[in-house]
Amino acid sequence: MKKIIIALFIVIATTSGCKKQEKIKKKVKEEKIEIIEETPKYEDLNNTPIAFYSIKGNSLQKISSINKELVIEDDIGLFQIFPSQEEQIPITNFAEDYFKQWQVYNQNNLKVGFNIKFKINDQEISYNILSPSNTMDKWEHLMTYLYDDYANRNKSFYSHIENNEYNENTLFTAIKLQSSYSCSEITSNIYLTVFTYDTEDDFENNEYRGNSKYTITIITGKEAN
Repeated sequence: MKKIIIALFIVIATTSGCKKQEKIKKKVKEEKIEIIEETPKYEDLNNTPIAFYSIKGNSLQKISSINKELVIEDDIGLFQIFPSQEEQIPITNFAEDYFKQWQVYNQNNLKVGFNIKFKINDQEISYNILSPSNTMDKWEHLMTYLYDDYANRNKSFYSHIENNEYNENTLFTAIKLQSSYSCSEITSNIYLTVFTYDTEDDFENNEYRGNSKYTITIITGKEAN
């Protein structure tokens, strides 16, 4: 009888041990699977063309660079935006033409944003402008103003967008840069980028990483050799 009891005990212990080992192996396997899982790779399907232009008569002329000495409170330039990258575009009414062309691409509630880059000595300054509320970032060097021509298309004169006027229907059509009181600290050219985006996924470490963008160079004469 004792032999039978001992044998049963051995069988039970062995079975219990095997089950524990199976549970441990299963747990380790599950943990390994969790570790192997990777973050989905970012892929941008937004190929909306976008660029900076200047209005000359009845056409838009694409801008790639301008030369500008930085003088306190002096306008650097007013840069019109248009969803195209053609060198020259005939227009009849800028606001209406912009809106019609924008509707061709704006299938996913796209928004327009900007990035400004320059150096102060060897330190690179880079910041995004996504709404009027953050146009005051870095205003000690450059002042920025955003415009919505479409919302003001029936007015002979209008000013830049204030934050209390900004809403989901706002359509950025132009940005103006002006030198500020510490502009003399800038030691490089200024790089102004316009881009279109739809979600926060289009940014990594606060830098735009999508396909839809265009950059112009404001040559200040201070770029290091």
